[in-house]
Amino acid sequence: MKKILGIIPARGGSKGIPGKNIRMLDGKPLIYYSVHSAFTSKIIDRLILTTDSVEIAEIGKNLGAEVPFLRPVNLAQDDTPMGPVIEHVVNFVENSGWRADIVLLLQ
Repeated sequence: MKKILGIIPARGGSKGIPGKNIRMLDGKPLIYYSVHSAFTSKIIDRLILTTDSVEIAEIGKNLGAEVPFLRPVNLAQDDTPMGPVIEHVVNFVENSGWRADIVLLLQ
């Protein structure tokens, strides 16, 4: 059976809508909906939330997502491409001895 890694990128420094990922929508922080969708899909073996925000990290942990690190500043800029962010997470999980066959990005 293939192992599936879900990655949720959630930067703290949104300029378009400040605090976007923790803004409340129908009584829940916006990040809740990505985490909830990942868990209810029942296909994701491991879910990593990558963020540069302590507040988003705490909310993610409380929702059950893994938040094993805060994303480095150089990977949390307005113009940071998604590729290096995904690569950072994949390298982290592989260095911890876990390897995904499939990587899903949940934005």
